[in-house]
Amino acid sequence: MRGVATVTPNPALDLTTRLSALVPGAVNRVREAQEDPGGKGINVAGFLASQGARVPVLATGWLGEANAAAFRAFLAAGGIADRFLPVAGSTRTNVKIVEDDERVTDLNFPGFAVDAAAEDALAAAVRATAAECGWVALCGSLPRGASPGLHARLLGEARAAGAKVLLDASGPPFAAALGAGPDAIKPNGEELGELLGERVAGVADAAAAVGQVQARGVGTVIVSLGAEGAVFAEGDARVHAVGRPRALVSTVGAGDAMVAGWLMGTLRGLDLAGRARLATAFSLGALSTLGPRLPDAAEIAALAEAVEVEALPDAA
Repeated sequence: MRGVATVTPNPALDLTTRLSALVPGAVNRVREAQEDPGGKGINVAGFLASQGARVPVLATGWLGEANAAAFRAFLAAGGIADRFLPVAGSTRTNVKIVEDDERVTDLNFPGFAVDAAAEDALAAAVRATAAECGWVALCGSLPRGASPGLHARLLGEARAAGAKVLLDASGPPFAAALGAGPDAIKPNGEELGELLGERVAGVADAAAAVGQVQARGVGTVIVSLGAEGAVFAEGDARVHAVGRPRALVSTVGAGDAMVAGWLMGTLRGLDLAGRARLATAFSLGALSTLGPRLPDAAEIAALAEAVEVEALPDAA
C-alpha cells in the first residue's frame, strides 16, 4: 500500500511554555514547559502515526547535525520512516509562550543554512520518497540560504514521482509554489488574504475566495479560520466545518493537525464532508494539549461526531 510522506525543509525544536501573562521587561515565571521535535511536516507525520494511519508514514527534509538525535529518536519511536538529510549546524529552536488568555508569542531562532548542493540532494530525496507514496505534504518555511522557489521545485519532484501534493506554506515561497500545481493547499485566512491581496476574515470571505485559487489549478482548498472552523472546497463543492474543543490549552499545532486529519480522511476514502469532519476533529484535539500532540483515537472519534458540517452554496 502506498504511503504518505511529509517534507519539512526547516524543522525546529519547539519549546512550548505556559504562564499566566507575559510582562515585557520583567521576570516571567513559567508554570509549565514542554519540548518537542517539530516543524509543520514533522508534526503532520507524528499525528498520522499516532492515530494509526495504516499505511507507511515517511518524513524527509533537513536536520542540523549538531542536534539531530532528538528528531531521529522521535521518528523512530513513532514508526516513521526517517529520510531526513543531515546538514552542518543546528536545527533551530522555536519558543512558544502561551498565556492563560490563549495569546501565543513566538520566538523563532535562526538555524542551519543550506546551499545549492543541499537543495539538489533534497530534491533527489523527495523524488525517491514520493515514489513510495500516494500523497506528499510539503510543509513550512525555508531555511537560510534556500532558493525562494524551492517549494515549487520539490513539488515538481513529488508530482514527477507520481504522488499528489498538499502544500502548507506561506509568503513568497507559497505563492511561487502555486504555479507548480499542488493538488491541495491549506492556508489560514490571513495567508489566503495575503496571497490574493484582499481581506479574508470569516466563512463568507473564505468561501468566496477559494474559487480564485482553484482557478489557478488547485483542486482542493482548505482555509482554517480559528474559532470559526474551516472552509473546505473541492471542485464545485464547499463545506464549512466547526466544533468545540473539550479543553482549550494551546493553539500550537492545530493547523498541522488539520492537515493530518484531512490526509487521514483521504486515506480512509471519505467524501469531502467526512474529510472536513475528521480534519476539524484533529485540529480540535490539538487545542486540548500543550504543544503539538493529539489525544487518543477514541477522543478524536468523539470530537468528530460532534463536529457540525454545513454545505455551502456550490461554485457558480
